[in-house]
Amino acid sequence: MKTQLPSIASALTLALASVSHADILINEVDADQTSTDIAEFIELFDGGLGNQPLDGYSLVFYNGSNDLSYQAFSLDGYSTNNDGYFVLCGDATQVANCDLDVSPDSNLIQNGADAVALYVAPASNFPTNTAVTTTALVDAVVYDTSDADDSGLLVLLNAGQPQLNENENAASTTDSIQRCGGAARDTDGFVVAAPTAGVANQCSVVVEPSIGLCGDEATGIHAIQGAISDVSNDTSPLLGQSVIVEAIVTADKQGGALANGDSSYQYSGFWLQQADDAVDSDPMTSEGVFVYDYSDAVNVGDRVRLQGTVSEYNQVTQISQVSEVVICASGQTLPAATTINLPVADLSALEALEGMRIANDQGLVVSDLFGTGYGFGNYGQFVVSSRLHFQGTEIALPGSDAAINAVNERNLDALLIDDGVSASYPSFIPFPDETGFSASNPMRIGYQVPAVAGVMHAYKNNYTIIPDAITIDPTHARTLAPVVAEDANLVIVGMNVLNYFNGDGLGGGFPTSRGAPTADAFAMQSAKIVSALTAMNADIIGLMEIENDGYGSESAIQTLANELNQTQMPGFEYSIITPNSSLLGTDEIAVGLLYRAEKVTPVGSALVLNTANSPLDDNSEPLFDDTKNRPALIQNFAVNGHEITIAVNHLKSKGSACGEVDEGSDGQGNCNIKRTRAAQALVEFLANVESDGVMILGDLNAYSQEDPMQVFYAADFTNLKYTAASTEAQPYSYSFSGLLGSLDHALATGVIAEQVVSVDAWHINSVEDSLVDYLTEANGQTFSSIDNYAEPDAYRSSDHDPIVVGLNLQAPVTNSAPQQDNEIPVVLVNRSNARIAVSVSDYVSDADGDELTYSASDLPEGFSLSNAGQLTGVATPSVIAMLPLTLTIDVTDGYDTISVAVELENNTRWYRLRQRWLAFLEWLRG
Repeated sequence: MKTQLPSIASALTLALASVSHADILINEVDADQTSTDIAEFIELFDGGLGNQPLDGYSLVFYNGSNDLSYQAFSLDGYSTNNDGYFVLCGDATQVANCDLDVSPDSNLIQNGADAVALYVAPASNFPTNTAVTTTALVDAVVYDTSDADDSGLLVLLNAGQPQLNENENAASTTDSIQRCGGAARDTDGFVVAAPTAGVANQCSVVVEPSIGLCGDEATGIHAIQGAISDVSNDTSPLLGQSVIVEAIVTADKQGGALANGDSSYQYSGFWLQQADDAVDSDPMTSEGVFVYDYSDAVNVGDRVRLQGTVSEYNQVTQISQVSEVVICASGQTLPAATTINLPVADLSALEALEGMRIANDQGLVVSDLFGTGYGFGNYGQFVVSSRLHFQGTEIALPGSDAAINAVNERNLDALLIDDGVSASYPSFIPFPDETGFSASNPMRIGYQVPAVAGVMHAYKNNYTIIPDAITIDPTHARTLAPVVAEDANLVIVGMNVLNYFNGDGLGGGFPTSRGAPTADAFAMQSAKIVSALTAMNADIIGLMEIENDGYGSESAIQTLANELNQTQMPGFEYSIITPNSSLLGTDEIAVGLLYRAEKVTPVGSALVLNTANSPLDDNSEPLFDDTKNRPALIQNFAVNGHEITIAVNHLKSKGSACGEVDEGSDGQGNCNIKRTRAAQALVEFLANVESDGVMILGDLNAYSQEDPMQVFYAADFTNLKYTAASTEAQPYSYSFSGLLGSLDHALATGVIAEQVVSVDAWHINSVEDSLVDYLTEANGQTFSSIDNYAEPDAYRSSDHDPIVVGLNLQAPVTNSAPQQDNEIPVVLVNRSNARIAVSVSDYVSDADGDELTYSASDLPEGFSLSNAGQLTGVATPSVIAMLPLTLTIDVTDGYDTISVAVELENNTRWYRLRQRWLAFLEWLRG
């Protein structure tokens, strides 16, 4: 049973009277009042000695939103009063016994999760935004008002000490946190009660009601959870009521050691589930519940009886404010796990299992690493589904049922897998195996999860498994290079380089407006991109999102080319296509084009499509708007006897709006009209560029079935990622909100489309977590996290996958067509059923020595022609009736075709007599 101690005047005097007068402790904190916080205070206590000087002490306040300081107050010149108390407040007119009134008068102390700390150090050592430190620390209190534990602040406390909840009694605005025992930096002796500024804390014994004997009547967990029919109305019917529950502990996450040995507060609680013989008959009432209690030690398999208050936290029903816990038995058989398969017909099927043991062995797949918001790095979470899911407009036309249903289908086919620690920014993530996540042991979308079992938890409507057993199979492993056909003789790549900004180009000038914040971060970014481009070994590279700072020696594109060329063999270095302008448009980012002069030769000057030279619409307005779309860079190249056109593009993103009518309502995101008009402009502009084939390359910010893509398809551009040359049946290059899709494309006409042999979206970015990108805590990351995973490799070098196209571009063939050397003599048919045989090949030749094949259509019945040119047949009466007859024979060498004629004439005896008779009659008439 939880009990409270004798009054502070006796208990703390006894506990602290023997210590040095310098043992000043934080005794009480009140951070929350009704409406505006105007009566906040912090109380110190010297153990009852009284009149102890506070010179050299400072109080420092830490904000849990960033774990940095926001206030610091010197206590020089002050001392405790006769009874040993000292009170700091924001408004002495609102707080009794206030000794030091500081500013501001209201909202002085943050409500949590936050911390107050007492140091023997000058307040000047703690300017605003000072990081948490234990140097010179005397005492601290880490507190909240029903918030998650803040691991970054809990380091202020002794190991294993709890974060305090001022809202423990559901009355944070009228209660304060009060010490009733414990040493410095210990918080397990605090209670929550009505404020007592400057006087003894409320530590008198409180007699709590008995919870009865094990086996006595108790409230069923199914009654607490209630029958679920609507996930938006899942509040417990017993919310706010005190309940007595007796059930079996199925998962213990009260705090302890992680697999790597680190200590963690985990979820600061445990899960209970009703024994199998104590459940009700309604499948829509859960038999499990989370208990927020970290001070009463329990173990999995314990049957416990406890009393607490039913509450809701982030839409999860739980029991909190636990007042008594009794372990009735240990080593109990756990309730059977409920088998669940994805997808579910309705989310209520998952809600009905909240808090219960579940199992799945259908074979799931890791489908997302973002989860509830950068989930993997922030919360140690990832998403599993029965299959990978794709953007609706990647797989179907906008507005179609299939496109509209894509999001809902994914929502019914998703479960979060959690690391079992509720605090954000975990230092150890136990996936994909017990050795934990690292740069060389990644988690990737596409990994298989053959089996998982654990308890069902949730965050709002994000249903989460806290696993006690999981198998992750890295079947979608990294590759060292993209797939390129062995017979490819030209490789073309398009890559988004994610705001590649090189500072001043001389190693300084950081941070810039985008991209890497420091020189070290840029060095890692550059190393990762160069690693990726080197592995792709392309002959032509289209770049997107490179800094638009020109083409000089200190420009971003020249820096990238220099870095890349250091990895190339002599003669295989890259050159830059430079347009006839100092900048490419007015945006901060631009597209770029690199090429190997050893493989291809630029033909003519580069062309740029922008608003100034854009084709016009029916209202004489430019179709291409370069205030939204980045200008396109277009260059012809001579290669292997062909001239091909490469157009590099980066169209307007779906992010910020363009003010279009019903913008985004059809599922195509913002600015669809801008992108569609740009696509039409590009098609019309390229129609006037002469070449043997065109490739439109780049980040078009449109999924494969959206309107801009339809413009390209209507102009006979082939989406190469959807041809037989593609390395995957359903291609993608980007992951967003748990849905995969292709924003990056390679579209082609002419000889490029005809001679493509491989197309690979190299999955080095979209399926990797952002933890392995170039940015780390050490090189300039500004937001809170634990991130030290970057390596100078290709993986997560950007957020888009590069598109790698292999061509087997054959030199044009110069061919001499077959020719007829001599006329084929007329074939005279002398009698009925005479056999006909003509060797057509004797009369035709090919100057190139090409093998000739022969074919004919509409041959008379009984006639045939071999591929070698042998014409045979029988002059049946029906054939004779058709005479004279000309047979047309087609002769081809595989490139060109000619036609030759075989004449058949009637020369039978009766035909000759008839002709003589007709001639005689004609003579008589004459």
